Amino acid sequence: MSKKMNKFRDYFFVIGIAILFFMAYKLGWKAIVDNLGKTGWWFVAIMCVWIFVYMANALSLAIIIRDGSEESKRVTLMHLFKLTISAYSINYITPLAIGGEPYKALELKPDLGTHKATSSVLLYVMMHYVSHFFFWMISVPLFLLIIPKIPPGVQIILWGMIIGSILLIYWAFTVYTKGIIRKALAIGCRIPFFGKKIRIYRDKNKERFHEMDELIADLFTNRKKDFFLSLGVELLSRYISCLELYFMVIPMNYDITFIQCILIYSFATLVANIFFFAPMQMGTREGGFALAVSLLYVPAGLGVYIGLCTRIREFFWIIVGIALMKLRPSRIK
Repeated sequence: MSKKMNKFRDYFFVIGIAILFFMAYKLGWKAIVDNLGKTGWWFVAIMCVWIFVYMANALSLAIIIRDGSEESKRVTLMHLFKLTISAYSINYITPLAIGGEPYKALELKPDLGTHKATSSVLLYVMMHYVSHFFFWMISVPLFLLIIPKIPPGVQIILWGMIIGSILLIYWAFTVYTKGIIRKALAIGCRIPFFGKKIRIYRDKNKERFHEMDELIADLFTNRKKDFFLSLGVELLSRYISCLELYFMVIPMNYDITFIQCILIYSFATLVANIFFFAPMQMGTREGGFALAVSLLYVPAGLGVYIGLCTRIREFFWIIVGIALMKLRPSRIK
């Protein structure tokens, strides 16, 4: 591993430790201890849910990478599992949740090369968001059907999200057939002050970007089975993650079904993504949980409790992800 990669990993490691202390300070040690006491041994089940979620995420990426080439066979599923946990840990602690993708691409570069590593990570990011659009498109109509009285303002947001999800899915599939890098750079060239530099950079690397767009388009054009399998596994991970809400609610003795947990999770993630610019989504996710459970005629305090439990779960997996960053990658030769 190059010195540059080691410095990059150490940088995120130090930042991660600092953010962990900040999160603990914001949550408050008393709140953490109280929630651990309320939830008890169910926290073990909550943490274990995310082993399966992260494994599904890693499998989705593995399907994208495994195109039959020799270099793709060098990357093991367990290595991708490790990278997935670390990348999401970085996303939790970086603005706009985008730091994990460059880290993942740089870690995959020695095995796959720059173009393959970058295009594979971009494809996975798109798969991640498209699966979320499908998740909302399925869940929001259920929300509207099951809950009898929804405030007009909330209804407008929900219907807007259904229409938005359909349009974004349509746009994503056009990107899958043609690639996204050259389109993104064309838009970047129009940005005031920076457009000229972006245009010069694009013109110098036309062949590289063309090759990366071809790699992105290849998955949908020539490997449709792998494409839909990767998308299906990623969508499945959304429903697996809803189990954590079910396990959080059990010790509180509330009678909530798994379907209701899906509705709560979909609404809370919708609110969190609307306010994506909030640092570490502080307050937005808790507000989303509180509003979702109140619409289900459950005390809003349960939503606050769920939000705190979610933060503690994130806290745990950030620690794991940061620790895994210090481990050397295991590859097959």
